Amino acid sequence: MKRLVTFVGKFVDWKRLDAVLYAAQQYEAKFPDVGTAIVGTGPPDAVEKYHTMAKTLGLERTVFLGPKGEQPLAKLFSMSEVGIFPSYNESFGKIFLECMACGCPTIGANSGGPKEFVKPEQGVLVEEEPEWRSEEGMQRLGGKVAAQVIKALEEDWKKTKGAGCVGFVTKNFSTVAQVEGMLANMKEWSRARAFLLRQD
Repeated sequence: MKRLVTFVGKFVDWKRLDAVLYAAQQYEAKFPDVGTAIVGTGPPDAVEKYHTMAKTLGLERTVFLGPKGEQPLAKLFSMSEVGIFPSYNESFGKIFLECMACGCPTIGANSGGPKEFVKPEQGVLVEEEPEWRSEEGMQRLGGKVAAQVIKALEEDWKKTKGAGCVGFVTKNFSTVAQVEGMLANMKEWSRARAFLLRQD
């Protein structure tokens, strides 16, 4: 295995790990040097479900790593070609930013918080699958994710988008950026308050 695709998330239905495994079946078959890292865990029955599913799909280069802390995740994202997080209606999507901060482009679903900040310069959001709760729908979603992973590998997004990912997170979501934003807001509030006081 020379190249890696990484998923991080809880083993719950709305994280849609099923779609990731269906996608892996397609892109791993096309690229013999590509493997998939699955980071996360869940209830014992969910763990068993996904391990069994990977075996049933014949995923010989998909590995389950269990839960990982910030430092191991940073190393994993840094060595990955792309991160895939096809969650349904993700509230914000912090994991996207953590992935991008390591210079790793992202692929998600056009749903929830990531719609607000994942742009073509950092990755892509695949179109939603209305019937994702059915096996057929999950397979279709997996096909959409696989198509984008294949595109990312063929176009070498890590090389062409990686630096832009880091710059985007630094500019918009770093501690410095947040503090500067708060200071700018405080100045604006002070001006507005001074104006209102003059009107009294």
